[in-house]
This record gives sequence, structure tokens and C-alpha cells, in this order.
Amino acid sequence: MNVEEFVKEKENKDLDFKLELPESKKAAQLVTAFYNSRGGKIILGVNDNKKLVGLKNPQKVEHKFTQIIRHWCRLDEEPKIEFIKYENKNFIVIHCPKGKDTPYFVRGESKPRIRIGSSNVIANKEEIARLYREGSSKSQDIYPVENSTLDDLDLEKVKEYLEESNLTKQLESKHLHSLMQKEGLIVFNESKKEYIPTYAGVLLFGKHPQLNIHCASIKADRYRGTDMIEWIDKNDFNGNIFTLVEKCEYFFKKNMRIAAWSAGFKTEHKTEYPIDALKEAVINALAHRDYHQYGKDILIRMFDNRIEINSPGELLRPLTIEKLQEHNYKPNSRNKAITKVLLRKRIMDERGSGILRMEEAMKKWELEKPNYAEKDGYFVITFKGPSRAEKPLDEEILRDLNERQNNN
Repeated sequence: MNVEEFVKEKENKDLDFKLELPESKKAAQLVTAFYNSRGGKIILGVNDNKKLVGLKNPQKVEHKFTQIIRHWCRLDEEPKIEFIKYENKNFIVIHCPKGKDTPYFVRGESKPRIRIGSSNVIANKEEIARLYREGSSKSQDIYPVENSTLDDLDLEKVKEYLEESNLTKQLESKHLHSLMQKEGLIVFNESKKEYIPTYAGVLLFGKHPQLNIHCASIKADRYRGTDMIEWIDKNDFNGNIFTLVEKCEYFFKKNMRIAAWSAGFKTEHKTEYPIDALKEAVINALAHRDYHQYGKDILIRMFDNRIEINSPGELLRPLTIEKLQEHNYKPNSRNKAITKVLLRKRIMDERGSGILRMEEAMKKWELEKPNYAEKDGYFVITFKGPSRAEKPLDEEILRDLNERQNNN
């Protein structure tokens, strides 16, 4: 990509234009803000009106920038510096990755900075807590849920899971609590001298998870047409992760459109989208989302031409959209305790092949691959539907689809 293609874009969370290298501290603030957010690019040699002015001595600028970063920042990976010559003018593109060991600070500053739109701002209390969680190797779902107790968990369901998984047959209280702690379902509070459920424990085995974790619901909407003006169906789904998967599957089938073909002397019905692909996307959202983003639920939006599944929290770096599209990534999750349970129950696949399975299912339906994006703090998967004529499923077809699903 040349510089002219870069400047066609507006300054945003991922891109910043500068005529020349800012003074030392401001340059360090810009770089750390990118590292603390999702990474980005700094283009040097472009003025405020996005005119391609160029740099007189790019090598000198590069040397000064390197000195600034090494003095003012402590980074585990230095930015990549790219020299570009365009129309006999010299430019520098500074590629800042998403940092793995967040938060990153500018020397002398006590609070980290993040990228909001095209600005670098001081992170607030909640954002700082998120940066520390993301920079830690600790799973984000083994933090205790405030004001919850063991009474909030369905211990019989926990015992069933432990027995089914062949983890133990000793289910008396002392041994049960020890194993639940090892599995990340509870933690021991030293000051209160009692066990407290974790996010994983409540989300997987809570009696009423949404009473303890206020952003654990799924909001599912079916709209008429292709925009969010008129609802056909609207639901707020509650329950544990397993219940939420079932409710979403029924919602898809209830609001799905169908195509009909003549096969000999009978008519074959086919759902507009492959149910397995949508179900896989919901499972991934429940397993990998950021449950610490207060007030943000998983959003399912069905339109006449597409289905969007919005999961709070952007991709966990070093995973990127490009790596997803190229299938060049290793499975990782911010919620390791949850994924461990889903793997043992064979609801998820350990090899991280969910993306491949969704794409293969869409291909069998002769539909486009899902589209992946990061938008407004959400990871969004969009499934585009067929263009042929459709009609809503009637109750008889819906019952038939449910029976077929249960028999598979």
C-alpha cells in the first residue's frame, strides 16, 4: 500500500498522520496509546490537510524516533519502521503492534494512555483494570464475583460435570471444593474465610447468572428489512452458558427464512443459513467475550439479508482479523476456565477450528464466508444470506428441524 492509499482513510483509532515527528514526550504518548489499544500506524510526512509533503531527512527522523522510544518507553517489542518513497518524496510509516504486556507507560506518568478515536487520552479506572487483565497471563474468568456465594451455584450440576468428565468420584464437600478451586470455578477469600464463585463458576453453573453478573445476557433481535427500525421479534435471554446456546438456536430457527426446491415428487426445505455455523459463532462469543465490560451483552441482530453476532471485547492479541482470515493463528482465550469446561463437554473443539467449521458450513450452503470485524469494542461476525426468495418458517417445519437437529 502506498502513502496515497493511506491518506484516503480518516484519522482513527488505528491511524495517525503527522507532518513531522512530534516532540519527545508526545511521540511516546502516541506510541504507548497504540500499544495499549489495538495497535496502529503513524504516517510521518503528511500535514493536517492530508497533503503529501514528505520528509527532508527520513534517516535522521528514524534515528531520533528510536532514541525517543528507548528513553521514554519500556516496550517488549519495538515498533516496525518502514521507509516509503512516493512521487519523489520520502515518508515513514511506524507500525505499532497491540502490546502483549499492557499497560505501557510514558516515563514520569502514573497513568497509561489509550487511543479513543483519533485522540490519545488517559485511561480511566475501568480501562486501566482491563489493561492489567489483558497483560496478565491469568485467565480473566477466574476472578471472584462480588456479593456471590456458593449458594448461587447449582452444585448438583457441578457434580454431574465432574463425574461425566471423569475428574473425580469423591464428591464430599471438602474434596469437591478443592477440585472446584483447581478448575477455576471458585476461589477462597482469606479475609472472609469462605469460598466465592468465579466468573466461570457463575456463568457455567450459576442458578441465576444474570443476578450476579449484569452483562451476562444475550439480546437477540429480528428486524424487518435491512436496518434497525422495526422489530419482528425481540428477546433478552438469561441462564447459564448451556441454556443460552439452546435459546439462541431456537431463536435462529424460529426467525429463519427458508428456500424450497422440488426434489422428485416432494419438496425439500433448507434453512436460509446453516444452523451449525450460527451456533458455533454463539458458542465462541460466550466462551471468549470480555465479561468485565460492564453493561455490554452479546448482541444478535437478524435482518432480511444478514445476521450479526456482536461479542463484547476485541480479539485477544496477538490474534488479528488478518490472521483469522488467513487461518494463521493458535487458539487462545481470555476465559480459559470456561473453554476448558466446554472442551470437556465437547461443545468446543480444542484445535481452534471453529472459524474453519463456520466457513465450511457456509460454503456448503453456497453462501459467502462470514465477515469478521472489530467495531466499538465488539468483535463482530456477519453472515450474509442468500438473495433468493424466502419466507418465514412455519411451526410444522420448525418442529421438523428441531427433530432433525436432536437426531444428529
